[in-house]
Amino acid sequence: MKLSYRGVKYQTELPTVATSAGDVIGKYRGVELREQVQTAH
Repeated sequence: MKLSYRGVKYQTELPTVATSAGDVIGKYRGVELREQVQTAH
């Protein structure tokens, strides 16, 4: 991903983290909110 901060340009690679949906922790505007569980590689 190409980024720029105050005119200085740089390239970065974002790490990926495997997650899966966990238990329901609440509701917001009628939609269930689930916790994100990090899975082992």
